[in-house]
Amino acid sequence: MGKGEQGNFPFLIQDYLEAILENFHDGIYITDNEANTVYLNHSYELISGLLKSEMIGRNMKDLVARGVISRSGTLAVLETRDTFTAEQSFRTGKRAIITSTPIFEEGNNSENIIMVVTIVREITEIYSIRRELRRKEQLNRTYLQEVERIQREMTGNTEIVAVDKKSIGLMRVVERVSMVDNPILLSGDNGVGKEKMAEFIHKHSERSEFSFLRINFSVIPEAELMGYLFGIYDEKSGEYRMGMLESAERGTIYIEELSEIPLKLQIVLLELIREGACVLGDGTVRKLNVRVIAGSVYSLEELKSKSIINREILDIFSLFPLEVVPLRERKEDIVPLLDFFLNQHNKKTGENKKFDRDSYKILLDYHWPGNVLELKNLVQRAAIISPEDIIGPQDLFIEENIEFTSKRQEELPEKYDLKEEIARLEASYMEKAFKKYRNTRLAAESLGMDSSTFVRKRQKYEKAGLMKERGKKALK
Repeated sequence: MGKGEQGNFPFLIQDYLEAILENFHDGIYITDNEANTVYLNHSYELISGLLKSEMIGRNMKDLVARGVISRSGTLAVLETRDTFTAEQSFRTGKRAIITSTPIFEEGNNSENIIMVVTIVREITEIYSIRRELRRKEQLNRTYLQEVERIQREMTGNTEIVAVDKKSIGLMRVVERVSMVDNPILLSGDNGVGKEKMAEFIHKHSERSEFSFLRINFSVIPEAELMGYLFGIYDEKSGEYRMGMLESAERGTIYIEELSEIPLKLQIVLLELIREGACVLGDGTVRKLNVRVIAGSVYSLEELKSKSIINREILDIFSLFPLEVVPLRERKEDIVPLLDFFLNQHNKKTGENKKFDRDSYKILLDYHWPGNVLELKNLVQRAAIISPEDIIGPQDLFIEENIEFTSKRQEELPEKYDLKEEIARLEASYMEKAFKKYRNTRLAAESLGMDSSTFVRKRQKYEKAGLMKERGKKALK
């Protein structure tokens, strides 16, 4: 290049400056000293979804106020008079690092800003990789638990015992529906094993290598519910905490009680099941590949009659509504379950505990209001209490309950409400347990319940007049 050509070089840059800026891979956005838009390049249009024809002349304050832009680096620069860098998301779903720099008027001591130049570097792919790594880390935390579960299943160490005809019939259906991806509703009393059945379905599905996550809406504070499910993005730190739904990608979500889903989340759940998508905590819409299984103490018809769940959700679950029958209706499972849990105890402790004939007879006649959970807890308690290898009736501590049940059966009228009778019986056990332990957690554990279920049922039975009201302090 000759000397004359070198002298013309600055003029060439000026002549082709706009063409140069248009070919930048990064987005470029320029405003004047009053935050009015004077230029943006094509890359910015692609990243933001905002067109040059729409933006030229628009003021940043107006754009932020109208929600066109979530935050403005330009306004931050005009306020602080210093370079500003932040992470920003756009309506296109793309994410970027923006760096806004003030341009001062020429002069050694000039403090007048004449324009603000913002460079926008897209990091959507980097962000997706970072989010995927976080998801993998969360999955790895449950990996050992999954391995242990698989090992238990391979060695026959599973808590689903099916000997009774009703249980065998249910398991045949469950094995078939495990291989499809449709939502399933598992209904039945507390403690019947709905969660274990949901785990069985997950383990025997094509999703078995991924997460099985439980959601209990009754124990999640309402203020934390959205972040717990959808994740939270902290704009100050730029950190994103993954939510339950996103971490369940390709796995199974089990809703412990369908009737407890807040109304504001029912539409979200409907979209997740129907469309496989939801808005995450960072504001992006993402397709999620998850299977939903729900449990409930209410049958499908009872849920419909209560009108507390969106009818469209219930219509979706109506394809496979499965009832897990209570233990009292599948008597042939009782002895195998007793032996199963007692063998578990013996393997863990190296003991050789056994029930005697009288104990089996008492336990077969027992009503089992707490179902399988109550049976499991009773076996563990009796095995620990019994000083000898043979567990006798004196180690069961259910004589009062047997007498109560027998008395009710002797007084049985020609017609009566079975559900009300069961509620009265359960309320009686809960009353006795609380009187004995004077503590909700211990009382709940003795009946094979969790604390939240105990509190919820207590409130229900107090309103129905089946239990004495003890006030809020007694429920803590």
